[in-house]
Amino acid sequence: MDSHCPIYPQPGALLEQPVSIPDDDLVQDTFQQLQKPPSPARPRLLQDTVQQLMMQHGRLSLVTGQSGQGKTAFLVQSLRGLSWREGSLRGLRSLVWELQQRLLPKSAESLQPGQTLVLIIDGADRLVDQNGQLISDWIPKKLPRCVHLVLSVSSDVGLGETLEQSQGAHMVALGPLEASARAQLVREELALYGKRLEESPFNNQMQLLLVKRESGRPLYLRLVTDHLRLFTMYEQVSERLRSLPATVPLLLQHILSTLEQEHGPDVLPQALTTLEVTRSGQCLGWVGMLRAQGSDDIGSIGVSAGSTRRHWDSLLGEGPLERPGARLCLPDGPLRTAAKRRYAKRPGLEDTAHILIAAQLWKTCDADASGTFRSCPPEALGDLPYHLLQSRNLGLLSKFLTNLHVVAAHLELGLVSRLLEAHALYASSVPTAEKKLPKADVAVFRTFLRQQASILSQYPRLLPQQAANQPLDSPLCRQAPLLSQRWHLQHTLQWLNKPQTMKNQQSSSLSLAVSSSPTAVAFSTNGHRAAVGTASGTVYLLNLRTWQEEKSMVSGCDGISACLFLSDDTLFLTAFDGLLELWDLQHGCRGGLPHLLEAPGEGNEEGTDGQEPRGLTSSSWDRVLQTKAHQYQITGCCLSPDRRLLATVCLGGCLKLWDTGRGQLAFQHTYPKSLNCVAFHPEGQVVATGSWAGSISFFQVDGLKLTRDLGAPGASVRTLAFNVPGRVVAVGRLDSMVELWAWREGARLAAFPAHHGIVAAALFLHAGCQLLTAGEDGKVQVWSGSLGRPRGYLGSLSLSPALSVALSPDGDQVAVGYRADVIKIYKISSGSQGAQGQALDVAVSALAWLSSKVLVSGAEDGSLQGWALKECYLQSLWLLSTHQKPVLGLATSQQLLASASEDFTVWLWPRQLLTLPHKAEDFPCGTELRGHEGPVSCCSFSTDGGSLATGGRDRGLLCWDVRTPKAPVLICSFPACHRDWVTGCAWTKDNLLISCSSDGSVGLWDPESGQQLGQFLGHQSAVSAVAAVGEHVVSVGRDGTLKVWDHQGVELTSIPAHSGPISHCAATLEPQAAGQPGSELLVVTIGLDGAARLWHPLLVCQTHTLLGHSGPVRAAAVSETSGLLLTASEDGSVRLWQVPKEADDTCIPRSSAAITAVAWAPDGSMAVSGNQAGKLILWQEAKAVATAQAPGHVGALIWSSTCTFFVLSADEKISEWQVKLRQGSTPGNFSLHLNRILQEDLGVLTSLGWAPDGHFLILAKADLKLLCMKPGDAPSEIWSSYTENPMILSTHKEYGIFVLQPKDPGVLSFLRQKESGEFEESLNFNINLENPSRTLISITQAKPESESSFLCASSDGMLWNLAKCNPEGEWTTGNIWQKEVNTPETQTPETDQSTRRESDARIHSEPIPHLNTRQRRKIHSGSVTALHVLPELLVTASKDRDVKIWERPSMQLLGLFQCEGSVSCLEPWLGTNSTLQLAVGDMQGNVYFLSWE
Repeated sequence: MDSHCPIYPQPGALLEQPVSIPDDDLVQDTFQQLQKPPSPARPRLLQDTVQQLMMQHGRLSLVTGQSGQGKTAFLVQSLRGLSWREGSLRGLRSLVWELQQRLLPKSAESLQPGQTLVLIIDGADRLVDQNGQLISDWIPKKLPRCVHLVLSVSSDVGLGETLEQSQGAHMVALGPLEASARAQLVREELALYGKRLEESPFNNQMQLLLVKRESGRPLYLRLVTDHLRLFTMYEQVSERLRSLPATVPLLLQHILSTLEQEHGPDVLPQALTTLEVTRSGQCLGWVGMLRAQGSDDIGSIGVSAGSTRRHWDSLLGEGPLERPGARLCLPDGPLRTAAKRRYAKRPGLEDTAHILIAAQLWKTCDADASGTFRSCPPEALGDLPYHLLQSRNLGLLSKFLTNLHVVAAHLELGLVSRLLEAHALYASSVPTAEKKLPKADVAVFRTFLRQQASILSQYPRLLPQQAANQPLDSPLCRQAPLLSQRWHLQHTLQWLNKPQTMKNQQSSSLSLAVSSSPTAVAFSTNGHRAAVGTASGTVYLLNLRTWQEEKSMVSGCDGISACLFLSDDTLFLTAFDGLLELWDLQHGCRGGLPHLLEAPGEGNEEGTDGQEPRGLTSSSWDRVLQTKAHQYQITGCCLSPDRRLLATVCLGGCLKLWDTGRGQLAFQHTYPKSLNCVAFHPEGQVVATGSWAGSISFFQVDGLKLTRDLGAPGASVRTLAFNVPGRVVAVGRLDSMVELWAWREGARLAAFPAHHGIVAAALFLHAGCQLLTAGEDGKVQVWSGSLGRPRGYLGSLSLSPALSVALSPDGDQVAVGYRADVIKIYKISSGSQGAQGQALDVAVSALAWLSSKVLVSGAEDGSLQGWALKECYLQSLWLLSTHQKPVLGLATSQQLLASASEDFTVWLWPRQLLTLPHKAEDFPCGTELRGHEGPVSCCSFSTDGGSLATGGRDRGLLCWDVRTPKAPVLICSFPACHRDWVTGCAWTKDNLLISCSSDGSVGLWDPESGQQLGQFLGHQSAVSAVAAVGEHVVSVGRDGTLKVWDHQGVELTSIPAHSGPISHCAATLEPQAAGQPGSELLVVTIGLDGAARLWHPLLVCQTHTLLGHSGPVRAAAVSETSGLLLTASEDGSVRLWQVPKEADDTCIPRSSAAITAVAWAPDGSMAVSGNQAGKLILWQEAKAVATAQAPGHVGALIWSSTCTFFVLSADEKISEWQVKLRQGSTPGNFSLHLNRILQEDLGVLTSLGWAPDGHFLILAKADLKLLCMKPGDAPSEIWSSYTENPMILSTHKEYGIFVLQPKDPGVLSFLRQKESGEFEESLNFNINLENPSRTLISITQAKPESESSFLCASSDGMLWNLAKCNPEGEWTTGNIWQKEVNTPETQTPETDQSTRRESDARIHSEPIPHLNTRQRRKIHSGSVTALHVLPELLVTASKDRDVKIWERPSMQLLGLFQCEGSVSCLEPWLGTNSTLQLAVGDMQGNVYFLSWE
């Protein structure tokens, strides 16, 4: 290596392309420059710079200046004082990697004493990321010793100034050239072509040039010299010099005008516009593309432009001699500005340019027009969608995006992210109304790519298999066979029971694995980006449009506990060690925020050391600040709605509010208990915290004054969230419960178990219409955002308006009266119609039950009619026409029937007599009540029947003493108690009176004192009816709303029950379901829409269960902007969910009981699966043909014949089941029958298997015993252990029974079965598992691989191949599962007895042999749950959802299939023709049948 080793990479270098041959003029120009290089224009500055670069102490140097000041030339000239070599890096990501990880450290290590390394990068301020955004975070914060980094940046941008301030960079500022340097540059430029300018006193042409305003810029001088040389006659030089513009922009306009005059007005604009809009640049033969337009002048401009290209290359982004694969573009600079100013307003230029480029790129990518896109250049393939979109060729773009060969081409080139970007562009550009077939296929491809991107990027050749396993009607499945021409694959895993149509597919999420356990997630404010924090302190930024990682950053935290976006480009992080960091994702430390967050007095509050907040450190490259916010672990943080305050809480019980604008601590409060979570009220005036002690506290933001403390000490509060109105807060607890609180009133609205285990997150979405919870069970549950579970409809939805409703005394029947559909009786238990009344000519406006068999109706003609309920009809008992106008209300007590009418009267009738048939003339006498001054709209008896309340349209409420029916007495009146008609009234169990009115209010009254106790406000329209039951009040409104209140007036729930006005309601109490408080209240509502609906208004409605994670969910976030949910789990994955909208009444969440066992029948004709809930399913040809319920969860399955199998259930019962074909049924119509219970008192059993002879069952007990049992006989013990380690059982037909106890070291015991069925003494082996990392090993699977090797797999996805090693260090190849017995040549009884004694002694004295690690490799990213050894194959499955097929013994991966959930069990079946089929069960309740074909 020479004494100085600078590396000179060109910015924007691309992948190599076929070498183009430069023209002779360009080669000659370059040769002359190399023979006689130009003199330095700034010799003194150049000398000082070179001396700086030769110093041993390395540093960052910046060469700055305006565009055209000669920065590139200055860098090149500085290299002449150093030994140098030119290099190029392939793309920004490789540049970052090379600089920070390999190039600088490795090169610095290789330097000899006295040597320095100089790295020069030209145009550092022009580097962009994969999204085309300017980026500077690749610049190292700290340089190795003896390493100099020289960057050229334009003084027109602020990067240079920022680097000078933040890193103390050495600045080399290039100003205008001195007069002598200008003249020298002009002389040398013209001398290359044997030309010069006159400098005589009488004709000083040089002086004419140097007096120009911008002659101090090298770019101006070079443009002038080239223009004079190419377009000026000798006699016209002086005149031309005088007329040339004095600035670069005007000079460029003049040059463009000259070129247009020579070559026509269209060619040059189109050429420059094409170079401007191209993404990756045009190859040097791009002029040929323009020639295809049909212009004869294009060739001549190509010749002329070639002679000027040497100087225009600097404007077009190229060097003096084209490198192989060099491409032309029009970067930001003087020429681009001049072209835009001149041609921007010309119509159609950009469209034509995009069309030309798209046509050229399509031809390049699909040269043979076969649609297979083979051998595509990466730049062409990546840029084609962009230009198709910009040219508005959406049809071609959709054709491109829905071509499976295009997907294959992107996979081959590693450009999946570019294809996802193209899909995102298409999705955002095509209006929703236009997304019809075939454009709908684009969405199918996009979903497929987003779901499969991670696995296909790693294994591109899985594309044919993954496409073929899509539903039959999917375009992917239809195109999958076409890939056989591209890739010749011997085998694929075919999914036999895949969904037949895309409609039947489960709506799945997008999954992305991260290298460390994710602990925090957040959405950006616009919903386009997400952040994922991990336990290792790494932060991943994800592009949600492409579902690809944008970048990753290493924070200064020991682990990230929470993250929040302050804006789209700024991110807060909180840490396990109490740190708080703020990151600027757009500018990093180069942009900076004006303030650091400060924590004054922290040491006093929490015992910190009072340290000053730390600023930027050398390890961070985007962090703006870092401060010690808390002494203890920060457990939660949130931003106020206006994003001006950040709240943080910690295990030390400290709540802090930070002012994000001023950058300082605003308020703090220390709570006596550890805090877990924090949330702002939607209005931003209140902040709530949840504690380990189980309480929820509410503080005023201003001063953090405690306003309310809710919840008795109990299970820890792990999460809380306000709904959008802010009236209700959802609380998730450690004990799986979710609670809803009306926090201002201190009322708990509901409590329900949401998960098995901890509730990790509770979030409201869609303006509070949905509540999402995520928990330790790995599930995401979707609930209605408020209380109110629909129980179903009664009758048909096509009936006339329903006007009246009544619940029978037994609570099982509902009578509904209609305007034109008479009376219908429905059974609540079934929802079916039980009886129907006779046709009536009038509407039924009121109903009441006298008994469970007798009903009274009131009609709009004023008539009352009694009905006897028969099986399927109503029989009339009597008809009475007492009222002169419509009957508006009916009520019953134990003794009386009351009727209220529009004729201002109320009548009382003896109840018992009305249950019998009567003629009109024999009808019992009634009592008339008059007191209202208007129509009486409602009536209601008190619970003891002694009082009657009536309400009317006179706005009054009257109470009558009716204990003497013949002489009722008015005891209390509330005149004008409402501002509008009283529409309903009801008594509470405490003899208080509830009324409702058309004024939208509900009133609470005490008739005894004559006082109003309360007014319930909440309805936005007239209240049509009210009911009181138990501790609750039910009211319904004309706007279709159902509300439930407590007696204090707290609104417990508000339900949009009907699409139109609700006319009436009825309520009753049912027996409460276990663990479901609130389930006892049942409400029936009827409306003018004709619907009668049943409600449990105090229960939350679960609408969906989102399955995908195989481990506990640690964090979750929602985006109101996009309606997306982001979750992070301990399984190492991050999932993005499109949350389904609110489900209809028929939506029942899918059962998600994990599949715990699968087994094949001996002939492979059938299989059986069992799940955690005990459900057995029989499968034939990958279709479910029968089901049955086992007594407890299924632990193991094993077939004894083609129609009989054994089930281990509830950990202790072994049952025998038989498959029967139903008599007279078609083939395939089977049923499962329980034959007998074999054993149920043996204790806890862990596994079940067949002995090698196939006649005995081997049972493994939890107390480390092995039992052998012939079906029907008593079991006998064959092996036991006295250690506390669990055991893993494996049986092999040829070798015997293996029992592994995975301790340290592990012990493998082996039992061989004799021909008599008995078992020989066991062989023991010590297991030595190679473990370089010294981590805890948890063995999950163990199987013999051969007669000389054994396999073990672990919870971290490792596989060990173990074998016996002889003293010479060689691996034993013989059968190690057989005892070594030395038999004497001649055997006598004496020698036989002595041999036996010697053998026994040797057994007890010989050391236990060891099985050592022969091979160790990572086969899965999660715990291995299945391991099966087959001839030449190994089948494994894991909690990482993967099923893998490996070649033995090379362990080459042959096949892979990804399940929807973590794989819980797998069983192979190998047919006689070597056909391999797999039955696979996962934790989400799915059973997959796969065929290896």
